[in-house]
Amino acid sequence: MPWYVHHECPIVVMSPEDAPITKSRQVGVVFRSAGKKGWIGRHTLERQRAYFRMMLEYPFGHFLMHDADSVCIAPKLPAYLYESPDTFWSNEVPDTNPGPSYLPKLALQPPYFTSRKVIEKLVDAKEADSYYGDYGPLPEQKLPVPTDCIDHFLLQLTHGAGVEHESFFDGASFETNSEHGMLTMGNLVREHGRIFLHSVKTMTALQYMLASRSIFKR
Repeated sequence: MPWYVHHECPIVVMSPEDAPITKSRQVGVVFRSAGKKGWIGRHTLERQRAYFRMMLEYPFGHFLMHDADSVCIAPKLPAYLYESPDTFWSNEVPDTNPGPSYLPKLALQPPYFTSRKVIEKLVDAKEADSYYGDYGPLPEQKLPVPTDCIDHFLLQLTHGAGVEHESFFDGASFETNSEHGMLTMGNLVREHGRIFLHSVKTMTALQYMLASRSIFKR
């Protein structure tokens, strides 16, 4: 929680109705619930849209969104984010699924940052045709149904809404469960100043990234 609080902005924690988060040691945090728990599946996409609708109940002009394993380790957010109010920012990574798609072969991974007006467009957007991940031949040259993964769903929504999407200039998305992954991410933080990080799943990984950040700042 300290690495969310350090931005000195209001915090709203959103969680599934069947696995709600309802308390924190941090004073002033608001807790909301919607949808059903899960990592993948149609119900997770419906939950994501419900989260977007809840966000619009607040008067904020911009939103920084995290998954449980993402973090921004710099207190001050970069100015370029606010200079692009029509853009949906994320950690964009190549999508290695060989299935055909009308869309760029990308996954949009957290954190996410965008403006209120973009969220409004995403709530109303029709999902753009993409792919589900069928590895075999497709009958009659038709593409499979859109994927049920949020990282791909957000790409479909941005295209369906006609919204620009960009990768953070100072972001990194890499696994940190292995020694190789930890060292790779740490190097990106230490040598290249990356601050929007995913995926940081353990306190050990977080502390290593913070130590790497302190070296970069010197």
